[in-house]
Amino acid sequence: MIWNAKYTKAEYANGTTRLKRVFAFKPTYIDGKIIWWGTYEILQAYVIKVTLAILDPTKPTEATEFKMGSWVDVSKRLMTNK
Repeated sequence: MIWNAKYTKAEYANGTTRLKRVFAFKPTYIDGKIIWWGTYEILQAYVIKVTLAILDPTKPTEATEFKMGSWVDVSKRLMTNK
């Protein structure tokens, strides 16, 4: 079965952060402890890198700017039981 989906492109600003909850299928080292078959959180930041490229070799002074963004892991932390 196929149907049209509504997709809206997310526009994140440089430096936007988020918490991502992850399940540790493999043993993972966090803060001097190893977690396995448990949940932990990753703090991520959205980083935009700007690259200049020359598209026309006959006009080397005209560079085009490309912006590429990606989520980068900043830190990990164990989740506390409340």
